[in-house]
Amino acid sequence: MTEKKKFVGIQENELRAIGTVIEDPQIVPDGDGECAFINLECITAELGANGQWVETPIIIPFICRDQGKVKTIRNYVKTGRELLLKGYYKSWQAGGETKHGFIMTFMRLGRSPYVPKEENAEAAAPLPPV
Repeated sequence: MTEKKKFVGIQENELRAIGTVIEDPQIVPDGDGECAFINLECITAELGANGQWVETPIIIPFICRDQGKVKTIRNYVKTGRELLLKGYYKSWQAGGETKHGFIMTFMRLGRSPYVPKEENAEAAAPLPPV
């Protein structure tokens, strides 16, 4: 008997996500290099039970093994940073559990949250009362 071939029609495994980093990325050793883990919070609109649109946050886990991107993540990506990320879905077995995430293929840095420097806050004199 011949084995049936799978239909290999149009296939796509890609995600494009724009969101905010919800915690500092984790950077861990990975073979000869390093691997970065980022949790990106994206907001989507869903129709609620009352018929009104509700903003719903979704947390998307991204994994980066590209050493150039890992270096950029280490230096520039912190909690609150906006990112545009592209990647593809992948699942794997680790310790008897099925893990999953999106493998990052593209990254564009967005805005970073404003953090005033303490020196500037002290240097600026308060306005006189009116």
